[in-house]
Amino acid sequence: MARAFYEIEPDAFGLDISDESFKFAQLEKKRRGLALAAFGASSLPKGFIAEGEIKNEDEVARALAAALAHPQQGRISTHHVVCSLPEEHSFTRIIQLPRMKGDEMKEAVKWEIEQNIPMHINDVYYDWQLVDAGDARVPHQDVLISAVPKKLVDGYIAVLKKCDLVIKSLEVESVAVSRALVKGLRTEGPVLLVDLGATRTSFIIFSGTALQFTSSIPLAGNKMIEAISSGLGVDAQEAKKLFFDAGLDRNQDGGRAFKALEPLAKDLGEQIRNYISFYEGHSLHEHRNTGSVAVEKVLLCGGVSNLTGLNVYLSVALGISVEVGNPWENILTAPLKEVPGLPYRRSLGYTTALGLALSGVQKT
Repeated sequence: MARAFYEIEPDAFGLDISDESFKFAQLEKKRRGLALAAFGASSLPKGFIAEGEIKNEDEVARALAAALAHPQQGRISTHHVVCSLPEEHSFTRIIQLPRMKGDEMKEAVKWEIEQNIPMHINDVYYDWQLVDAGDARVPHQDVLISAVPKKLVDGYIAVLKKCDLVIKSLEVESVAVSRALVKGLRTEGPVLLVDLGATRTSFIIFSGTALQFTSSIPLAGNKMIEAISSGLGVDAQEAKKLFFDAGLDRNQDGGRAFKALEPLAKDLGEQIRNYISFYEGHSLHEHRNTGSVAVEKVLLCGGVSNLTGLNVYLSVALGISVEVGNPWENILTAPLKEVPGLPYRRSLGYTTALGLALSGVQKT
């Protein structure tokens, strides 16, 4: 299993599993690049998966098999899958080690993981990869490590096997999001990726050629919609409509949705500011940048990034550029941002699935 997080095999589709839904996508190689071969989504009854942990393997497997059998477009033509693992249960960090080779590095990484994760090494699956520092003069080696509890991962493996799927790799969501949003998987400085889902929001720092740091909070879309519902006395369906149609635009619907959402948006801005401050104060791996390290851009993704006015609100609150990301950045040729059947705004909810699908067509 240690090899699973970053292993690359051909002909796999991407599968994003969350507490409330499945999303999947398959890419295919064309003469002029990549194309979307198939995609789909399906909701999942509440309680089958809770906080990323699969509670009912048989029911989740049945729901997944039904979803895969009826894509919204195209056909899944492979049994190989690259599947996501929940961010809130993963440990992903950059560590520093002296330069060494072979078995010495493996043993050193294992020892460092034992020292850095809040779980016993025998209770987790882990993987690691070397990170290019961008400067041969750096006297140490940066290493990206990932670890996830075995109990949680075994549940995902069991569900996939019940669906007769062959696991190509398992990836924490932050790795897939980075692969989808970061052009060429390279930046000049640190960029904060904010993945806004229904049940949680993930913060991902990507800098240079690697993910640097991740975290997640439970402030997400469902809580925002609940705030509109309770604050305005409307049902969930009407609250969801106001969420996307009016959102944080003071001029829409008399500003009612804005008033209900503004406290949560302000809290999100504070959480982002604190996260950025923490990273900037602990950026030991920024070898490409001289002087102070500053996060100068935020990219939003996930279904909740469609909230009207969110990027503008956060940009003003943070004083830095906040943009809605492009999940097709490494799939379609610019300036394309959508394909027939999957428009841009909707595709933001497929960011993780598209990042996983990209892994499915890559070769080593």
